[in-house]
Amino acid sequence: MKFTYSTGQKPLDGYTIKRGVGKGGFGEVYFALSDGGKEVALKLLRGDQADVELRGIRQCLNLKHPNLVALFDVKSDDHGQPWVIMEYVAGETLNAILNRHPKGLPLELVRQWFPSLGRACNYLHDHGIVHRDLKPANIFVEHGILKVGDYGLSKSMSSSHRNAQTSSVGTVHYMAPEISSGNYDKSVDIYALGVLLFEMLTGNPPFDGESAQEVMMKHLMSLPDLTKVPPAFKGTLAKALAKDPHQRFATAAELVKEAEAIFADASGEMKPLSMSGFARNPAEVHVATPVQRPVGRAVEIPVAPRPVRQESPAPTALVLPALPVPFRVKLSELATSMVLSVVFAGIAGVLLAALNVTDNIAAPSIFFQTVAVCWAILVPAKFWTIKPGDEWGRRLVLMALGGAVGVGVLWLDGWVPGQLPNAGEVSTDSASTTLMRNPVAIGAGLVSFFGLALGLLRWWKIADRRRGAWFSFFPVLATGVVGALLFFVLWPWRDRPYGLAALILSSMIVQWVSPYQPPPPPAPRRLKLRRV
Repeated sequence: MKFTYSTGQKPLDGYTIKRGVGKGGFGEVYFALSDGGKEVALKLLRGDQADVELRGIRQCLNLKHPNLVALFDVKSDDHGQPWVIMEYVAGETLNAILNRHPKGLPLELVRQWFPSLGRACNYLHDHGIVHRDLKPANIFVEHGILKVGDYGLSKSMSSSHRNAQTSSVGTVHYMAPEISSGNYDKSVDIYALGVLLFEMLTGNPPFDGESAQEVMMKHLMSLPDLTKVPPAFKGTLAKALAKDPHQRFATAAELVKEAEAIFADASGEMKPLSMSGFARNPAEVHVATPVQRPVGRAVEIPVAPRPVRQESPAPTALVLPALPVPFRVKLSELATSMVLSVVFAGIAGVLLAALNVTDNIAAPSIFFQTVAVCWAILVPAKFWTIKPGDEWGRRLVLMALGGAVGVGVLWLDGWVPGQLPNAGEVSTDSASTTLMRNPVAIGAGLVSFFGLALGLLRWWKIADRRRGAWFSFFPVLATGVVGALLFFVLWPWRDRPYGLAALILSSMIVQWVSPYQPPPPPAPRRLKLRRV
């Protein structure tokens, strides 16, 4: 691995580079010594995310916790490049340790490390910071002490606790479902803690797949397989990994408290592991150099090599699926849409009357029919989910609701149950004199007109929050064409095209009042995630 600076160079005043430690999209990390002899890590920030990472680091400069990698300062070199001066941790990452335990860590180590991880996370939350990128590669273990690092994606939480984010962050295996919507708070860290606890216990995160999209979809839609974890942890992990953030633990401290209670109950089954014992355990210590024994002979402790897992790249350019909308949110949106449809239908009726397009009788009739059609479309569309092969089922439902709208129009025209419409009020134009003098045909025409108008078109498409555009004229044109054909065939009154006007207005109003979320563009590439 080639680094920009080599041993002995001093790119930052007061610090001498000893060796390169790591390199990635963020920049480079070096082990260095200050002029006074203090060991530090120097992180040179580069790339498109440098400004984002720098903002996160500045928010954490004054935080002090035994389980957080200490951040000392931020300085710029002679070229104006930013450097972060932080604590140097000589231990391994949790990711490297998990590589050697494909079936999960010993329970004693989980008891030792997970509470420390949770307390560090809770400390960040208490200071208004959400980490947003908790993962094994950002967690270090030195002499048995766990420390959380990499504050590059951390972000302040406002008083509202739910800020819209402009891009997806984190690593896909540890991403909470709500990250795909861009609205989240400290609950994303609590979800990540649940994923990490699951991985510590089993050796693998709860969800995996061939692509980042597949993994994220599982986070959104699938339940974790809790049969893989010890029975005592099933309830805790089910709560920590809940899809709805409101159903998770309110704080990381609550999660830690419950986990510690489980560990305490199981303490009789564990063999205590001392700190000195941990330091001598060849299964837990990666030995890169010979260890000197008291007899003076250099002995290298053998460590069986294992395949190294590939960390999934941070999906800054990844398009994530839409987050399922909670039921109570759907109810709130539906109520708002229904009220707005009444308002827009009223405005349309007033404008038609003001422009002398309709008379005083036509405006109320168009208003009622428009509202009825809008509601018949909005109510079922709000609760429909995407299922293959259900299009005809939707059409039949809309056709039945359209028939109900036709019955409502009959009632508005003076019809009551048990009494047919008044045939004397029917138009006798030459095109349909015989048909329209039949009062039964009047009712059948109205019911058929609205039933077919709602059943022939895919109205649910224009009410879908993931439709192609907030408003499109194509559905309006299609509605006008189909409505006109049905008008000349079925509508009872040629001099009163109220139904046709209601359909056209509804095709516009439904789009205006339905929530809209722009659909994601196609993913630019397929990310292969291999796990061994």
